[in-house]
Amino acid sequence: MSIHKSLSKTSPTASRAIPNAHEWQFPFPNTADFNFNYYHLLERASQTAIAQNNDPNIRIAIIGAGVAGLIAARELFRCGYTNIDIYEASERIGGRTYSIPAHNQYTTFEMGAMRMPFFTEPGSRNCVLDYYCTLFGITTQPFPDPASDAIASTGIYVNNGLGPDPKNPYTVPRLDIWLKQEPPPNPLLKTILDKWTHFANMVTKEVQKLYGTNQWEEFWHSLVNHYGAMNFRDLVYLEAIKEYKCSHPGYFGGLGMNEQEAWNFYVIGAGDGGWGAFYDISCLYPIRTLLFGFATNHQLIQGKFDINGNFAPGAEYKEITRDNFGLQLKSPNYLGVEALTESLFYEPVISPFVKNISLYQATQLYEGINLFTQSQVKAIQYLSKNNIQIVTDTMVSQYNAVIVTPPTWALEMSCVFQKFDSSALPPEVSLSLKESHWITSCKVFYPLKQRYWEQPNPNPNKDPIPQVINTDTFLQDVYGIAVTTKSHSDPGVLLVSYTWEDDAIKLEANQDDATLAKKCLGELDNILMNAENIQTPISPYVDTSKPVVIHWERKPTYRGCAKLYRQRSWNLDYALLTYNQQRSATSSLYFAGEAYSVEGGWTEPALRLGLDAVIHIVNNTDGTFLNGFDYNENYPQYPQWSPSFKTFA
Repeated sequence: MSIHKSLSKTSPTASRAIPNAHEWQFPFPNTADFNFNYYHLLERASQTAIAQNNDPNIRIAIIGAGVAGLIAARELFRCGYTNIDIYEASERIGGRTYSIPAHNQYTTFEMGAMRMPFFTEPGSRNCVLDYYCTLFGITTQPFPDPASDAIASTGIYVNNGLGPDPKNPYTVPRLDIWLKQEPPPNPLLKTILDKWTHFANMVTKEVQKLYGTNQWEEFWHSLVNHYGAMNFRDLVYLEAIKEYKCSHPGYFGGLGMNEQEAWNFYVIGAGDGGWGAFYDISCLYPIRTLLFGFATNHQLIQGKFDINGNFAPGAEYKEITRDNFGLQLKSPNYLGVEALTESLFYEPVISPFVKNISLYQATQLYEGINLFTQSQVKAIQYLSKNNIQIVTDTMVSQYNAVIVTPPTWALEMSCVFQKFDSSALPPEVSLSLKESHWITSCKVFYPLKQRYWEQPNPNPNKDPIPQVINTDTFLQDVYGIAVTTKSHSDPGVLLVSYTWEDDAIKLEANQDDATLAKKCLGELDNILMNAENIQTPISPYVDTSKPVVIHWERKPTYRGCAKLYRQRSWNLDYALLTYNQQRSATSSLYFAGEAYSVEGGWTEPALRLGLDAVIHIVNNTDGTFLNGFDYNENYPQYPQWSPSFKTFA
C-alpha cells in the first residue's frame, strides 16, 4: 500500500549511482538494511530463468495469491518447479493490489496500493517493480501527490478555514492554495517545511556519500543506535542541529518543532498530507522511507497501454477464468495497479524448462500446478524436514516447502503452526508475528463526470477547486485522479476521503458505506462553500450514485492496510526479515511479502521478499542457479547485530 506522502518539495531525489557499487548492488536511493540487485538477477534471466530445478518431485505450497505469492509462483514455475499449490483465502487474486475500474473509464478505484515509487522514476532499473512494468508493458504517469509538480495546486483547509496558526487567524475562512513550484502559502507552513527539509537534506547528503561503500554498515548501525528507541513523535519534537558532525556519526538531531508546528505536521504535514498516522510508529520507518526513496516521484499505474497510448490488454482479458475447484475468478482487466498481479498470473512465462504458457494456463494443463481460492489455511504442521502438512477445511496435503505470505494479524487469527520446535520457530519469530503493528485505512471513492480541477470556478474572481486537498477534518486527504494517455483522457475519480489509523477508525461508526460516502461528499462541499476564495461545491462534478468504499481492517484475510512497527523493535523485525536466510533450511518454511519486511506499506518489498523466498528454495533444494549468479558469493548475508539504543542525543 502506498501510505506515505510525497516529499518532492521537501527532499532531494538524488538517484546517482555510487561509484563503487558493484553489479549485485542497487545504487542509492535504496534499502538501508539489505542491498541486493534483484533487477540485475531478473534482467540476466530474462530469456532463461533464475535457476533450474533438479528434482521434479519437489512440492511447494504458497499461502496467499497477492503480489508476493504470485511472483514466487511465477518465478518458481519458470525455474521448472511444476508441483505448486497456491492457497488463497479470498475469492480473488491480487491481495492488496485491488483495482476496480470506474464505469467506461481506464481510471480505477485503487482500493489498496496506489502510489508507486520507482527509485526514482520509471526506467531507472533500480527496483523490481520497474522490471515487471517494462516486461508486461504496464505504463505510468506522475501521481497527483499533494504539493508535487504533478498538480497545479494543493488546497489546505484547517481550523474551520481560519488557517494553521490560531495566533494569527484569517479574518474570513479560506482554502489556502499552494501553487506548484511556489513556497507554502502560510508562514507557519513554510517554517514546518523548512524544518523537515533541513533534517531530510542532512540525512540524504550523508547517506549519498556512504551508501554502497564499506563504511555503510557501520554508519547505518550508528544511526539505528541513536534513533531506534524513538517514535516519530519524539523525532518531531527533538531539538534540531545546525549541521551534521562526523564526530557524532549517525546523529542528525530532530525536527525541532514546537507544539503548534507539531500539531500542524500531524494533521497536514508540510502541505504534503498529514503525518499523524506515523507519530506513534518507530521513527526508523520514515527514516528508512527517506533513504529508500519511497517518498519521491510517485507514479500512478495506468495499466497495459502501447506506445501510442492505446489500451493493450493481455491474455484472458475479460474472459471467464476459474481456479482448480472450478470457482469463477474475477476476469482480468489489466487496468491500474492490479494489472501487475494479473500479468504475473495470466501473461506467458518465458522459460527453457516449461512451455511458454502462463501460470494460469499451467493450472489448467499441469496436474501439479493449482490455484485454490476461498481456501483458508487452518494449520501448518511440521512432520519432518522437507515435509510440511497444510490443512484447510477441505484438504490435507504435504509439501517439501511452504511459502507464507499473509498479513501477520490475519495469519495469527486464522492459522496455527504445529509441531515446529524452537530451531524452526524460535520465540522471537512467534513474538514478532504477534507483535507486528498493522495500520488501519479507509478509502471513500466516487466516479467523476468531469475533471473539476481543470474547470474555472463558476464564481467570478474565485479560485478553481484544487486537484488535491489536505484537511484537519475527518476527510483528511482528498484526491482527484484520472488516467491520461496520448490517445485518451478520463474524467477520473474522486478519492473524497483517504484516512489511516485513528482517522480511519472514526469512520467505522457509520451505519453503512453509502451513508459514509454521502457524509464525506457533504463535508467536502461544506468546506468548499465555507472557503471565501472558492464558494462552489464539488458535487456537481461527481456521479453520486456509485460510491465505492473499503475498510481494510474489516477484511478478515487482511485485518489491516500495511505493516508498521514500534520503536525498540529491531530484534523482532529482524527475526522475520532474516528468517529465510537463517531458518528456512531447517524449517522448510519461507516468509514472503510486505508483512515480513521493514518497509511496510509498499508493493516493492512484497516483490523482493517473494523473490527472496524463490532464491532460498532453489538454494535449499539443490537447484542450479544460472546466468553467473552464485548464492554464496553474490547474495549478501544480514549482519548479526543488535543495537545498543542510546538516549536522544
